Amino acid sequence: MKLQFKEWKYPLIIFFVTWIFLWGWMYLIRRIYPADITPNSILRPYMGVAPETNPFLEVWQRWDTLDYQAIAERGYTAFSTALFTPPFYPWLMHLFASLFSGNTLASGLLISGLAFLGCLIVFYLLVRLELPEQNNALRSVMYLAFFPTAFFLAAAYSESLFLLAVLLCFFTARKRQWLLAGICGGLASFTRTPGPFIIIPLTWAAWEAWSAGDRRGWIAPILTGIGAIVYPLYVWIGLGLPPTAILNALNKRGGYITLPGLNLVESVNRILHGQLVAENLIELGFSLLFIVLTVFIVKKLPSIYAVYSVTFMLLFLARFGSPQPLISMARYVLEIFPAFMVLSIWGRNVWVNRIILYLFWLGLLFFSAQFAIWGWVG
Repeated sequence: MKLQFKEWKYPLIIFFVTWIFLWGWMYLIRRIYPADITPNSILRPYMGVAPETNPFLEVWQRWDTLDYQAIAERGYTAFSTALFTPPFYPWLMHLFASLFSGNTLASGLLISGLAFLGCLIVFYLLVRLELPEQNNALRSVMYLAFFPTAFFLAAAYSESLFLLAVLLCFFTARKRQWLLAGICGGLASFTRTPGPFIIIPLTWAAWEAWSAGDRRGWIAPILTGIGAIVYPLYVWIGLGLPPTAILNALNKRGGYITLPGLNLVESVNRILHGQLVAENLIELGFSLLFIVLTVFIVKKLPSIYAVYSVTFMLLFLARFGSPQPLISMARYVLEIFPAFMVLSIWGRNVWVNRIILYLFWLGLLFFSAQFAIWGWVG
């Protein structure tokens, strides 16, 4: 589906309003609440990366951004758990840093900003394909862009690049452009470690297409599978390490795989015992919200979205983090993009739409401010 020229303005306006607001708001917060930027291995882990001195860029140099910068600047020997991420995003940071005199933070923000814009445009197209009413697409894009942790899509994290690859994968699969869907699935696998799991909804889509007489659908999961093994092969052949080193790195970063749901139970237990109450409440709240939304995705959207959402929710619920059992769930749920399509259906009611937007705006103000002052929000 192609956007009419007059429709291009919607995702573009939403992007620029969100992007400009976040930069201005976070800069203002740092001026009001100046914070110590002295490197600290726990509170401010700079991973050997030089602290940014530009005040507009500095507000974005937080947490995992520094991991990506370190890998982009020094490769996978930068720190002991550097293998936690596939190389696509830090490689692009390294490549585009030449445009900014070697500044990997600036290059990362450029890549993420463009990917964020791409996400909103492709998501608009995808929702128009599935829920043809224009207002559904507009609401879906607004809910994604204004979600309380959506600033991660603008930050120098791999979230927006991964989500763009996933959205392109779904858009092309739904149009039965299987070659492009497979390439995008492979890129998703090469961007974030959960990426290879996209092969599950693609296999479902291929099976549905095969049942309808289109055998070309198997191209998509096959190409995605090929993309999924590129990173382990690189670790094995390029770095001379066993592919299991990737899992070891993930485990050392404070998370391991267990039975889905145990992290929910333990999170409740720690809240009742007064351990990191605010942090655990936030992660638990986001988790429960998206579990409910996943149920409605299964009921209201085509099956490929249900398979995708259930797969990734089970994956996230099987990850037992530390020090919070549901650590980073507030950020991870951004990847359950069909949830915003469900919310857009509910948002047909004017009051429901207002409540969603007001709550999301308040959350975005709070969480982006926390991020700017080195608060942990996912």
